[in-house]
Amino acid sequence: MANQQDNVDDVTKKTGEMSLNVGAKAFVPKFNVKAPAFAPRKATQPAAPVAAAPAEGAGVAKPMTISIGGSSSNNTTEAVAVPKPATISIGEASTSQAPAATDAAPAAEPTPAESSVDSPAPENPAIEAATNEVAVEEEEEEDDDELFNEHTKEHTNVIFIGHVDAGKSTLGGNILFLTGMVDKRTMEKYEREAKEAGRDSWYLSWALDTNQEERAKGKTVECGRAFFETDKRRYTILDAPGHKNFVPSMVGGAAQADVAVLVISARRGEFETGFERGGQTREHAVLVKTAGVRTLIVAINKMDDPTVGWDKARYDEVTSKLTPFLKKTGYSPKTDIIYIPMSGYTGAGVKDRVGSACSWYTGPSLLETLDGLQSVERKTNGPLRIPISEKYRDMGTIVSGKIESGRIRINQKMMLMPEKHICEVSNIYGANEAEEKTAISGDNV
Repeated sequence: MANQQDNVDDVTKKTGEMSLNVGAKAFVPKFNVKAPAFAPRKATQPAAPVAAAPAEGAGVAKPMTISIGGSSSNNTTEAVAVPKPATISIGEASTSQAPAATDAAPAAEPTPAESSVDSPAPENPAIEAATNEVAVEEEEEEDDDELFNEHTKEHTNVIFIGHVDAGKSTLGGNILFLTGMVDKRTMEKYEREAKEAGRDSWYLSWALDTNQEERAKGKTVECGRAFFETDKRRYTILDAPGHKNFVPSMVGGAAQADVAVLVISARRGEFETGFERGGQTREHAVLVKTAGVRTLIVAINKMDDPTVGWDKARYDEVTSKLTPFLKKTGYSPKTDIIYIPMSGYTGAGVKDRVGSACSWYTGPSLLETLDGLQSVERKTNGPLRIPISEKYRDMGTIVSGKIESGRIRINQKMMLMPEKHICEVSNIYGANEAEEKTAISGDNV
């Protein structure tokens, strides 16, 4: 201890005699650019220091033994209790000889390098986009299946055209009665009311002519609309007015039609008035062709009239005059025009075939002909297009028209053109004003 004290005093004395040279140059460290680059080496576990044996007779303090990585080898003195070394394992098993067991330290948290190895690699954006696209397509297919399950029958829009008093409304009303859309009790009520008004033969037309003006005058003013259904298809009847003053209403109905039924009166004098003397037969045929109607069914009506009596000569006379004109209009006589003799009042040739009353005609009836027509191509998956034919207000704005392409659902957002006004579908009314959840291309809503 005395020697150590002398050394300390000597250092203190020499340090006190030292002075600073203020004129010395500033120290600038220099680097050896030729020295090899530093390469870190793998750390090795340091060896445990070995405690040296004390000299005999030396009066020194008891040594403190510290164990690093192993137990102390000093058996002469009592070691100070220190915590047991923690064992850290990175990537491989530890070589430490620390005692096992119950006092082992918890494992360290994984390093970023380790976590990056175990975590999944990020997905390719292209693959993710393709997956989302497939999911959307599958959802659309499910929607299509649901729609087609709801709309199993094809919907066809049929317009009845022709000169005034040709029997269009009477034919349409009889179709509704024969297909069960108007019950017998309602038709008997119409017949009783028509008899009281002195219009006995008009009661069938009252199923389509609903307002008092039309019933009083016996003339259709607005394009009437009704629905009926067969075993194969669903139909919308569009009853166009025949008077020349109401041609705009007729044009609005023709724009919604898929098939046109040109009703011709075979009664002596009526056909000539409607076709040869400035009647509406010619004009209506041209208008429906311009509107895009490709199939034309010519119904030779009133064949049961006493002036005709189901005469084949009268039937041939009418068809021979109509065919050249319709061909000039743009219809092909072989593929686009179908002639059917019938009686809209008695129902002969409407639902059932004419039979023995007209032995020279063995073709199908009107409804059979409609069911046998080629299906109309629909753009169900196209953009939504609904030309508006009518609009009125009743607990909101109500519009009607034919869905030309696309589909609609309740609560669907739509854009009203050309104002680009965003609106929402709150209700959908289909046949007979019944509420529907969906509607597709071809439906009249």
